Amino acid sequence: MTVRLAFIALAAPPVLFALLLAVPGLDEEWGTASFHFYVVSAASLLAAGACGVLVLSARSIRETRILFLALSFFALSMIFAVHGLTTPGFIFDEPYAAVERSPYLSTLAAGFFATLSVISIPHFMERTRLRLPDLTFAVSAGVICVYVLASLAFPNWLEGFPTRREWFRDVLSALTISLLCFAGWRYFQSYLFARLPRQLAVMVGLIFLAEAQVSLNFGELWYYSWWLYHGLFLAAFISVLTGWTWELVRAGDARAIAEAIAMRDALSQFNRGRPADLVTLANQIENHDLETFRHVDRVAAFAYAIGRELNFGAARLRDLVLAAQMHDIGKIGLPPYILTKPGKLTDEEFDQIKLHPGKGHEIVTRVRALKSLAHVIRHHHERFDGGGYPDGLAGEAIPLEARIIAVADTFDALTSQRPYRAAMSIADARAELLHVSGTQLDPACVQILLKLMDAGTLKPRAAPQAALSVAP
Repeated sequence: MTVRLAFIALAAPPVLFALLLAVPGLDEEWGTASFHFYVVSAASLLAAGACGVLVLSARSIRETRILFLALSFFALSMIFAVHGLTTPGFIFDEPYAAVERSPYLSTLAAGFFATLSVISIPHFMERTRLRLPDLTFAVSAGVICVYVLASLAFPNWLEGFPTRREWFRDVLSALTISLLCFAGWRYFQSYLFARLPRQLAVMVGLIFLAEAQVSLNFGELWYYSWWLYHGLFLAAFISVLTGWTWELVRAGDARAIAEAIAMRDALSQFNRGRPADLVTLANQIENHDLETFRHVDRVAAFAYAIGRELNFGAARLRDLVLAAQMHDIGKIGLPPYILTKPGKLTDEEFDQIKLHPGKGHEIVTRVRALKSLAHVIRHHHERFDGGGYPDGLAGEAIPLEARIIAVADTFDALTSQRPYRAAMSIADARAELLHVSGTQLDPACVQILLKLMDAGTLKPRAAPQAALSVAP
């Protein structure tokens, strides 16, 4: 239903624009310079607000996807503001070049940075020690600010920019629309995987901007067809901020917005058969809570050791490790306040937690590189006695890989610091494993884990909450 409403909203402006151009007398001259100033100012402020939300919700500006999307909104806000500030009758008495050129440059810059937020180039920047993301943000923001100051000090300095030539406007608009639609499509792909509303909100906003470019390029100046692009600018950022606000209310944590953007490319890389981004996606599953960070890596290591003891072949071991790293993928989109709550969960909160195996199953079935693991991810919270979820499977009806991951997951949870309790000692964790063996956990898998610990194959590190290492 949400997707259907989004596409209906996106389809309405092109239909309206076509009617304005096709029906004689429908497209009439309207509006004043004063109204133009306030509409443009409102759109610019909304774009600035979207940029601010991203920056404030991000853990670090070094998250390059967030950085570039924030720059997209910042560029549109600042450059489009020039269009409003140079409206005749306010700061200036006549229409200078800045008022005409700025809308084209604002959407072009927005499309450029939005595209950078969805392609793989930023991976290099994330790995470098040269602090390139910080430098990129500072330099880009500086250039944009220089443009604003130059346009206000010398409003005719863009006189030579050939936007009055029809062929140039068409080429510029085609490039801008292509960039915005490409970025929008990639965010929509991400939404199809994870079903996070904030990803859909970004897609809707970008497509509204692409539609605005059509109205800007082909609309008649001061006519309804031209005013439509101003309305679409407003609609773009109202939709983005409304979607993000709804998510903020639901999740109770602004970080959820930035996390949805940061995980976007990892999901898409998976769907194109590139599992090299596994670590990126696994980290995004857990970055709600630094106390559980690297939990999936430890669970994968424990599961690998158990699988090797069971004589799994190389391919089956690889799948087991991959499933272990992805076992909590369904937690994507869960409110962070639930995942980090220091006290006992309410029944309603626990009901939300219990949805994550099923949601993980749904996500994985949409990713080619992970589809074969869907049944394992779905059943990793089943209990050996049949009292688990989501399907209440018991005994050997639970996939063996899921039973292995359940043991590894439980042991790491017991020996890790959590918001609601301190980490157990290794001895206490062993005792608890034996206590739930045969009821919650497969007793055979528990015995293998304990045997590996006794044999020194799994060696505790210094702190009890740290990971165990797998001896060669």
